[in-house]
Amino acid sequence: MAGSDPFTQFLGDIKHIVLFYVLGDFITTYHALDYGFEENPFLAILMDEFGIWSMLIMKVVFIGIIYWYYLTIMSTGSAWKNYIWLASRSAVSLLGIFLVVNNLLVIFSKCSLIQFLGITSY
Repeated sequence: MAGSDPFTQFLGDIKHIVLFYVLGDFITTYHALDYGFEENPFLAILMDEFGIWSMLIMKVVFIGIIYWYYLTIMSTGSAWKNYIWLASRSAVSLLGIFLVVNNLLVIFSKCSLIQFLGITSY
């Protein structure tokens, strides 16, 4: 996408973040709440006070922060900026995959991934 504006480039770069971290986690969390509870204390309080949609709003705010980070990284003269951006967006995408898998485990096996791995008790 050489020559396109930064926002268009950014949107193309974050398609996996949107798919897994935003949409995948939101949809699976929505369904997983029927079988358990939100383990993130901040999100639990936020969703208890303002509803499940507040989680989606927080994710949109996070995308805004990522866009600011993207602009900051890309405006540097560093030869490493593309590698730093690739590592950053890959980390958020992998976090999204982890969250989706965790929620799917809660939905289908009634235990979370950290319980399944033995990190915490059932």
